[in-house]
Amino acid sequence: MNAPTAHEFRAAVAVLNRLSRRIENDAAERVMRLPESRYGDQHAIRIEAQTMEQTSRISAVIAQLESWRDELQQQRRHRVTHRV
Repeated sequence: MNAPTAHEFRAAVAVLNRLSRRIENDAAERVMRLPESRYGDQHAIRIEAQTMEQTSRISAVIAQLESWRDELQQQRRHRVTHRV
């Protein structure tokens, strides 16, 4: 199996960033539709907490992808310098 290309890493990061924005936008819309009441406030807090958790996980995956990309680039550079 071939290692992913830089383009594939960039595409994966772009998709994850779009997913994160979509989650945030959907959460904002859901909060806006809630009634102004104690129940609505409590539910809004849960929605915001879930959104923060999901976007934090996505950010962690993005960071890991970027780390892998950097490692692969280092390995490729290392192989090229040994061939020359």
